[in-house]
Amino acid sequence: MDTWLEIVREDGSLERQPLEGERVTIGRSPSAGVPIPDARDLDPEHMMLSPRSDGCWVAVAQGASTEVRVRGELFNHGILAYGTEIEVAGLKLRITDRLPKEKKDPSDKKVSSPVLIAAFVLIPLVGWMLLSGPEVGLDTTPPASPPELFGDTIECPTTGSARHRADLDAEEGLAMSERYPFASQDGVQAVRRYERARACYRAAGATREAEIMRHESEAMQQRIDEDYRTHRMRLNRALEQERLPDALLETRALIELIRHREGNGYLTWLRQLSRQLQLVIDSAA
Repeated sequence: MDTWLEIVREDGSLERQPLEGERVTIGRSPSAGVPIPDARDLDPEHMMLSPRSDGCWVAVAQGASTEVRVRGELFNHGILAYGTEIEVAGLKLRITDRLPKEKKDPSDKKVSSPVLIAAFVLIPLVGWMLLSGPEVGLDTTPPASPPELFGDTIECPTTGSARHRADLDAEEGLAMSERYPFASQDGVQAVRRYERARACYRAAGATREAEIMRHESEAMQQRIDEDYRTHRMRLNRALEQERLPDALLETRALIELIRHREGNGYLTWLRQLSRQLQLVIDSAA
């Protein structure tokens, strides 16, 4: 079944996002299933939604910094009927299983058959010309495969104390990994810090500490690689379904993840696609 999340901000503006998958997270992190980065009071992943036939299971993250209310009462978890309003961080959220029907203008008049025939012919033609023209066309086929995020061999510097360098890198790696939900590239650089700390601990003969760094590095790599695959899948799906704002969001998330691979053809394509998507979206506004 198809379900959507409606986000109503304090200024009354409405945003509607599709809920894809059995479980979808909501938060200000770019890696959340439905990211709301401008909602400062939301946690990186504040809530989890699981749409069902009889309603939607909603669970608030343990220790969430901002409370969630339903009908004025504090809410932690449970099944909510579709259309129920959820209040959190100055937002009003509604989970719905149907889109609003378009209202017909009573002043609309019937159009004669020749005009209808011309419209059926010309409108698709004009649309094709607009989308395929050089200024707003979308190049949806990458010229190169997505690059690997990791795999570089990182050695311990030969100057200075290896143990001191390892301790510094381990501390920096931990700080960067904690910032990953807010800045994707910090997570990538955290892996590099862990790997260099591992090399330096080994050079200093600190086997136990080197093993800890190996574990931290592998765990962080797995987390980031999974997000990398998810963003690519979401981008492909958004392009196939012509959900251009969603495609733009995923494109920007991918650019941030791989911007350390400067010169890669896939990164160049993403940047070009981002500009094209923004142009098409702006022209349709």
